[in-house]
Amino acid sequence: MPEIIELEFHSKWLSDFQLGRLVRASLRKYTVPIAAFISDAVIAEDTCLGVSFDHIERDVAYRPADGAILRTGKIQRVWKEGRFWLLETRQGNYVIGSFMRDVGRRSFLELLQSGEHL
Repeated sequence: MPEIIELEFHSKWLSDFQLGRLVRASLRKYTVPIAAFISDAVIAEDTCLGVSFDHIERDVAYRPADGAILRTGKIQRVWKEGRFWLLETRQGNYVIGSFMRDVGRRSFLELLQSGEHL
């Protein structure tokens, strides 16, 4: 009897708005080195979850892990440069290109209001 193997494919399609924000964010010069750009960002337990682009870490085949789900380490500092928010963690600095609809910006504002990361 053959084994049954179930596969689930997950993909992330970005809107024109999200792609435009990522392009503008990546063209800007920052005061710190950037580890990755994050789209669809949401804050959870003092970390940021989102879709990563231009990540300095590579997958097992040494390709950039663009489009992968990323969870940063604990956020230590938050600041704004130009039109984009930056997050500092022990692993590096991340740029938020866009927030997840409905919950992303709200979760980020709650982080800012806590005052621990300014």
